Amino acid sequence: MPGIDLNSPVIYKFASFRFFDANERHVTRICEDDVLLLVFEGVLRFSEDGENFEIHPGEYHIQKSGSFQKGDTPSDSPKYLYVHFRAGWSKREPNLSRSGRFDPPALRPMMEELDQLSHGGKSLVEQTAVFLSILSALYQKKEPLTAAKRIAAYISENFAENVSLDLLCRKFHFSKSHIIGIFKKEYGQTPIEFLISQRIKRAEWLLEVTSKTAESIACECGFSDYSHFYKSFRSIHGVSPALWRKKMRIRSGS
Repeated sequence: MPGIDLNSPVIYKFASFRFFDANERHVTRICEDDVLLLVFEGVLRFSEDGENFEIHPGEYHIQKSGSFQKGDTPSDSPKYLYVHFRAGWSKREPNLSRSGRFDPPALRPMMEELDQLSHGGKSLVEQTAVFLSILSALYQKKEPLTAAKRIAAYISENFAENVSLDLLCRKFHFSKSHIIGIFKKEYGQTPIEFLISQRIKRAEWLLEVTSKTAESIACECGFSDYSHFYKSFRSIHGVSPALWRKKMRIRSGS
């Protein structure tokens, strides 16, 4: 099947999110650019050179430059990112298939970054870099991460921030009970327990390799106050942070 030739130059132009109103139709046009469509909500319907397409959440499609596109039937309030670019097409590998699937939550941060860079007047170099990362992710066809793994990855990257169950619900669009259930099933603990463990691991390292005070380490690791840090640390290690540091340094001879 013909697809984007990944051994030829890919010229990025611009990108933006697009949210349809109810019963809105795709525009009728002959577009001079190739257009990548990444749908994450609703259903986008259109015809391309007389062939009908329905793009559902988690599906992408690349409209080919010079094709005649028309909204023959209304779409179902789709939300998607579109990217205008120019590239060569080829049946030979490596090529990116014209249509396929993607993991919306996994790709959403890059989609949002590209939209913000495009509307923020950032350089084409910055925008192109993000776009090429998106194409690479689509081409690699990695097995999608489970929701629990995506949540765990987010916590691990942001443990020092003000992460809460409410924030996780808003970010991943799940209820509290669903997040707790899927997380405990995969990790044997709640997301907040996992968050505390990540903070404690970082605190252990800082206690061992730096001379920072336990109070400053608690703050750096995301604990709202020293008392919470002290109780959490002691519940895991059975000793205070100060005594744990002393034992580690005696053991290492430092």
